[in-house]
Amino acid sequence: MKGPLPPDDPRHGTTNGYGNWGCRCDPCREANRKNHQAYVERVRGTGQLTGEGVTHGTAYRYQMGCRCEECREARNKKSREDKRRKRQERRSME
Repeated sequence: MKGPLPPDDPRHGTTNGYGNWGCRCDPCREANRKNHQAYVERVRGTGQLTGEGVTHGTAYRYQMGCRCEECREARNKKSREDKRRKRQERRSME
């Protein structure tokens, strides 16, 4: 069964609860946030996503720490598209 875990389930507050079971309770969200933060710090530390020889101009590269003009513009474009999509979704619900 995927989705919210029963209240007494020991998987609450774990990345397993968040990722594999789809639980979005506060403890599971926090476990996922911390895990993702640690991942990003590890990857940024290697330089493999922001150094020489990588493809720039993506929102993902910006998210991972690159601040070159190409990655910054890609992130801004994605942000504008996301906001436009959300406005359209809200309008269609009215």
